[in-house]
Formats: sequence, structure tokens, C-alpha cells
Amino acid sequence: GEAAAVVQPHRLIELLEHLFLDRHGLEHRLDDEVSVPDVLDADHAVDEAVFGDDGILVALSPDAIHISMSTISVADSERLTRAHREKRQEFVSAPVFGRPDAAASAKLFIVPAGKREVVERCQPLFDVLGHRTFPIGDEPPMANLVKLSGNFLIASVIEALGEALALVSKGGVDRVQYILT
Repeated sequence: GEAAAVVQPHRLIELLEHLFLDRHGLEHRLDDEVSVPDVLDADHAVDEAVFGDDGILVALSPDAIHISMSTISVADSERLTRAHREKRQEFVSAPVFGRPDAAASAKLFIVPAGKREVVERCQPLFDVLGHRTFPIGDEPPMANLVKLSGNFLIASVIEALGEALALVSKGGVDRVQYILT
């Protein structure tokens, strides 16, 4: 995957507030107790950002929210859930579906899971970053399971389409016409 840029949390909050104000013309700010989201590309990157010496786990106050929008394993999400609970912090896993161009135009599909009232507190941020939000359950790892199964479905459809195109092409059917039909 593409390397994720790590932005200082205070700077990311400023950028998100600016985006929020620009998109909605609202005078309200992001909740101070909502952590900036992490959007990293692997378990090890999220673990470093969360569990490092100056990581999210150390930086967040009790009752603050860490929103992980990363694609990570269910096991890592379970680990993050336990660690945040031990620190009396909230954790919402909210992986996204969408390419970078969808992210740039706020057309992501966001699948959050966590305590219902905590996910609701995060909704203003999701509204800014995404086209639609699909809350999936009360336990954060549920969102990661949905994301991983969604990726599996996408890969399966691509594979099935390739097989169908090979089949019809061998039978003399124009592949472009097949797709357009």
C-alpha cells in the first residue's frame, strides 16, 4: 500500500476543523475529547502510532476517543479495544471504503463500530469525511471484520469478472460489448 503520512495530532485537528468549517460553514468545532483519527495502512503502523512512547494511548486523556479509520486485523482491533478500555478511553473503529479520489471529495463509505453514544459523538467528523456512514455494532472489531470481508468481496468480484471475460472472449464475444451489455 501507499505509505501513510503521519501528521502531528494538533495540526491534524486544525486541518480537520478547517475542512469541517469549509464544508459546512458552521461555527462549531470538533469535540475536544475526540482524538484525531488514524488512517494508516497496516497493523504495525497503527501499533506504533498507538503504543509508541508518545503514542495515542499515552496522549489521550480518560474518556477521550481514538477513532481508527485504518484497515487492520480483527486481532489488532481487539488489542486496541482492550488497551483503550484499560486507560478508560473510548475507541471507535471506523474503516473506510473508497479510493484516494473519493477521500479527497468526501465520498467515502465509513463503517464505524463502538459504543453507540460514542459513535454518535463522532458522526460530525464522519459527515465531513464521508458520503455515508454505516454503523455496524457496539464492538470495534466488528467494523474491521466488515472491512476485511468487504475487501474479500471486492477481490472476488474482480476475479469472477476476469474469469467471465476470459470465457466469453474464448467464445468470440467482444469483451467490451459484454461489459456494456
